[in-house]
Amino acid sequence: MMEQFKEYLQQRKYRESTIKAHLLNAGYFMQWTENNQLYEIENVQHKNLLEYVQYEQKRNLPAGRQGLDTATINLRLSSISIYFEFLKEQGTIARNPARTLRIKGKLKKITEQPLTYQQLEELYFAYRQLDKEAANNVKEVVELTHQRNIIIVGLLVWQGLHSGELEKLEVSHIKLDEGKIYIPSTARSNSRELRLHPQQILSLHTYLHGGIRDKLKPKGDELFTARCYDLTQSITEELKGINPQIKNALHIRASVILYWLRQYNKRQVQYMAGHKYIDSTERYAVQETDTLKDLLAKHHPFG
Repeated sequence: MMEQFKEYLQQRKYRESTIKAHLLNAGYFMQWTENNQLYEIENVQHKNLLEYVQYEQKRNLPAGRQGLDTATINLRLSSISIYFEFLKEQGTIARNPARTLRIKGKLKKITEQPLTYQQLEELYFAYRQLDKEAANNVKEVVELTHQRNIIIVGLLVWQGLHSGELEKLEVSHIKLDEGKIYIPSTARSNSRELRLHPQQILSLHTYLHGGIRDKLKPKGDELFTARCYDLTQSITEELKGINPQIKNALHIRASVILYWLRQYNKRQVQYMAGHKYIDSTERYAVQETDTLKDLLAKHHPFG
């Protein structure tokens, strides 16, 4: 049955690492059902799932730890729910008893100390003003790469892109006349079309039509001529000099998504962020709600 479950996940284009996690989590549950003599999966009820949760919360773990944390248990329940959906499609069960079961508890934050929108914009404008000193023989190359990097910073702070998406961008994805950018899908994210900030349009026009990209010797239609993971790493180190609060490029992306959640509904943010599943957006929404609660408590401690 697990081999069929694996095929089910592959047909739905889950990543290989995600498939392995779902198989492992479902396997843990199936082992528990056997140990508790629940041999017929169609007989598993909501109360049995609660018993499984209690078992995972209380059992002894290596290194003297006791019980799985809430986040891990909810990941297990998510995999179990997907397994039950598979069984429903197979006609083995009539309903999914794990569909709405999640354990409440303190969740790990997506990111600590997210940047405000003002801080994000300040990053861009401060980076533009960086004085790039270089010897005469490499001065032009340093200036060209800085102009390219300004564009990357803009895509980080206004579109919240990650390095995998930057890597897949091509010249044709920039629609200057419409003031938009098309972001192709990756293994981790969906494609979407987002608006460009007015500040980005002139820089992109100069980069594409002012000879900057051509001088960086592109091999094909790619927007950027270097490995974007390495680029974002080095750019982030420079940005830390502007704002030491920054941890990495994903910290910037998380800050952008949290800002969007204050402006748009969750489905809109799911699209803008390229999240494949609304659950990913929900995790950010939970942190944003908790942050607002903390602020209310701070300013109205007896409210």
